[in-house]
Amino acid sequence: MSRWISRKPDYHADITVAIPHFVTRSCTLLATGYAKLLQDSGNTIPTKNGLDISSFAPIMTDLALAAITLDSACVFRIAGEGIRQRFAHKLVGTDYYNLVDPARRSSAIEAMDMIVRTPCAFRVELLQQYENGEERRAEACVFPLRSDEPNIDGFALFANSEIDPPRSPAAMHPILSEFQVVRRDLIDIGFGLDEGFTDLVPRHHASLL
Repeated sequence: MSRWISRKPDYHADITVAIPHFVTRSCTLLATGYAKLLQDSGNTIPTKNGLDISSFAPIMTDLALAAITLDSACVFRIAGEGIRQRFAHKLVGTDYYNLVDPARRSSAIEAMDMIVRTPCAFRVELLQQYENGEERRAEACVFPLRSDEPNIDGFALFANSEIDPPRSPAAMHPILSEFQVVRRDLIDIGFGLDEGFTDLVPRHHASLL
């Protein structure tokens, strides 16, 4: 029996409807800030070159930016200290898809490509498993930015923040060994949603959904 089962995401009609569903400060502030970016750009997708990353200074530790090449790559350009500590290595220049369980790789590519192609945004709840045996829940959200660079189809601006407090002492930083999407909410940012998208989630955590 496969460890994965298919699950359709939930849907939010726009960012203002989605924001009350965020549970971490970092994701809430990124969603609120992106809503303003969208409004300031006349409800067109903001460009990466027009982004003032310093406007998100309070959440930089949980912030990341990745360059998307459709059907093939999602490479980190920026990764905050909180995210880097969990993976225990430098993420800038790393392809996000190489960090995903191989069984979920095609689903991950489809999800990230979707934010560029549709375009749309999403929120996910993650189960993070650490080398010391800890399991912690995290929340992430991803929003699209337009690309002005050749061979880059778009950018993903995202926050990733833990929901559960660590059980280890503050001075210890256990290494993340695996992470799994257990829930996804698609967010309409004015261009519709891909209602044909289906996630792969872990079968033994289906009761969390």
